[in-house]
Amino acid sequence: MEEYDIIAIGGGPAGLTVGTYGGRFGLKTLILEKQIVGGAMAISPLIENYPGMEPITGVDLTERFKKQALFFGAEIKELVNVIKLDTKQKIIETNTGEKFKAKSIVFTTGSKHKKLEVPGEEKYTGRGVSWCATCDGAFFKNRKVVVVGGGNSAAIEALHLSKLAGELHIVHRRDRLRAEKAYIDQINEAGIQFYWDSIVKEIIGDGKKVTGLKLSNVKTDEDYEVPVNGVFISIGYTPNNELAATANLEVNQYGYIRVDKKMQTNIEGIYAAGDITGGQKQLTVSVGQATTATMNAFLFIHGGTWY
Repeated sequence: MEEYDIIAIGGGPAGLTVGTYGGRFGLKTLILEKQIVGGAMAISPLIENYPGMEPITGVDLTERFKKQALFFGAEIKELVNVIKLDTKQKIIETNTGEKFKAKSIVFTTGSKHKKLEVPGEEKYTGRGVSWCATCDGAFFKNRKVVVVGGGNSAAIEALHLSKLAGELHIVHRRDRLRAEKAYIDQINEAGIQFYWDSIVKEIIGDGKKVTGLKLSNVKTDEDYEVPVNGVFISIGYTPNNELAATANLEVNQYGYIRVDKKMQTNIEGIYAAGDITGGQKQLTVSVGQATTATMNAFLFIHGGTWY
């Protein structure tokens, strides 16, 4: 059984940052990713808000993250899924039959967007369908856009897009939003329009990009189509917390791993960073949290303080 100083479970931006910082600190570092590294970053068509970086595709930025982690000595294993974790001995078992022992562990398993599960959603992802207004809103300047959802996250997405889109609607299955009053007041002030009591039945396109939506009124069962250029889906997230649950890590009411200011979980030497901790789903947040987690893991192993 090979031993490491620090193992990141998950190879998105947080996990790759653990690789870079762990390697630079001289820690024997391993990143385990059940699919291909990059996470949500890798599927972003264009990233324009990473500080100091010119607009870059998610694939290219992922490759830079990966090369940097490897340069500093981190090992990366893709298509390796962690199926069991002994938190007391910090032993990891994988679907490949391998076992790894660590002095510290960082959960960087991320979260996934809830999907509508309607025709056209997968086909037009990155071609008019998005889950992040901050990431992709600028591509729809002066275009007709809809936000699907009715909670706080949908309201925040809509308010961001209201400064960019030429025409903006919210599609919601009810006749009123579930968002906080402060957000609703801002939405009304911004003049955002609504398709009330409606659900998306299909995302329509011309083969290359989104051109419209097929909606259905839940009260009348009437179907109708509306032309749109962009669809931002904001119906919530699901944390990738299956392993955390079996490992007895504390999670909040939404299923996200609880951490303190050191990004440590309820179990000493085990940390979490990035989308799995909840909060803002942003690349810079994931990188910052992973930096904090790795630096504190170094102290856990070697002692000392940063202060």
